[in-house]
Amino acid sequence: MKTLFFILGILAACRPTPVEVKDGETQEAQIGAEDHTGAHGVHEEDLDPVGVIPASDCQHVDIGDKACNFRLADQNGETWDLYSHAGDVIVLDFSTVWCPPCQAAGHYTQSLQDDYDSEGVQIVTILIDGITGGVAPTEVEIDEWVASHNITTAPILQGARDKMFDVAAVEGYSLGAFPTYIYIGRDMKFYGGHAGFSDEYVRQTIEEGL
Repeated sequence: MKTLFFILGILAACRPTPVEVKDGETQEAQIGAEDHTGAHGVHEEDLDPVGVIPASDCQHVDIGDKACNFRLADQNGETWDLYSHAGDVIVLDFSTVWCPPCQAAGHYTQSLQDDYDSEGVQIVTILIDGITGGVAPTEVEIDEWVASHNITTAPILQGARDKMFDVAAVEGYSLGAFPTYIYIGRDMKFYGGHAGFSDEYVRQTIEEGL
């Protein structure tokens, strides 16, 4: 099987930082590529932002795997539920506030959402860390991200390592870099992914899923 994502090797990188995961192990998060600087009948108000929801029919290892559902709070304080968007092409951008390449990529988020919104595409940013590595972003940091990147409709989600990470890639995502972009097709199966950002490459990969 093709692995879920690869590294775009020509892009700038942040310094590595230890990633805390649920089972107490650590993995090294290398940010960027190199170091050369639908609804299912569930009402949204009934959902809690619990992170990844493991199930026997989903995992995050290979292209073609079905994504596990997850729920996180967005910039409006509402719960964003992955499976409620079945039938859309979904682009997950895993980023952190402290990572300069993530900040640079964030400037393109709303333009991508605007350009592909009519085709049923969701560009979703999941902020894993705030300004401090290993610490979940605060609501203030979410608001600052939205304001600084002129976000109007693209969901910006308040993530956390304990809600989204899993070394085994079953109860979460085993990420080796930030930003990492993962692409989910209309059937809720992964069809692409990469670490690092290129506006041209992201658009090309979105087109493959339409």
